[in-house]
Amino acid sequence: MDILRILLPIVISHVVILVVIIIVIRRLLLSDTMSAVERIRQVEADVRKKEEAIRRDIEEHEKDFAKKKTEAEQELQKHREASEKEVSKMREQVLSDAKKEGERVIDQAKKNEEKIRQQIVQDMEEKAVNYGGEVFKLVFSDELAEQIDGKFIDELLDALEQIDSSSITVDASTADFKSSRPIAPEQKVRLEKLLDEKFGAKVKIQEKIDENLLAGVVLKLGSLEIDGSLLNRFNEAAVEVKKNIKF
Repeated sequence: MDILRILLPIVISHVVILVVIIIVIRRLLLSDTMSAVERIRQVEADVRKKEEAIRRDIEEHEKDFAKKKTEAEQELQKHREASEKEVSKMREQVLSDAKKEGERVIDQAKKNEEKIRQQIVQDMEEKAVNYGGEVFKLVFSDELAEQIDGKFIDELLDALEQIDSSSITVDASTADFKSSRPIAPEQKVRLEKLLDEKFGAKVKIQEKIDENLLAGVVLKLGSLEIDGSLLNRFNEAAVEVKKNIKF
């Protein structure tokens, strides 16, 4: 009994101490758990904040990317339109230059054609006169050619008689006469007389022979020049024929 009495208080005290220890440990454990839970909640809140911040950053970047993409597409469209306009302008310029060059080539061809035509006509005119002279020499005998020559000179003398010399001023200090053959004496006397009467030119006829004249005479008295040759008739006829030539 005595032992029990001694042991009982000890046991009770140990039990009380144990209970106190258990309560303290429980409180400590509960406090640590609550702190841990609170820390976890804080961590979760921080994580949510960071996730929200990241989400906002992503949204901002997406918006910025979309904006820059739109701006880039618009800029690209502007460049494309500008390039198309430039290409169109260059195409029009090329077509315009090609048209001008074509017109220039055609115009030059027409000018060349006209030059060639004129050259052909001139050659034909010269050849016609040359052929006419050759035909005259081949067809007409010397006797007949002399008669024609006399007739041409008579026509020139008749024309001089019809001239109104009052309206013509002639420097009679120089005189030049060319004929296809020697002038007949009577024609020479008549010519000298007409020159004296009409122009007051007292000259002695000394003709120069030029067979290329074919017939007739060329008279130069100062500034007055009269071509009464058959060669001149051929030239005048060639000019008239040229007017009627069409290409």
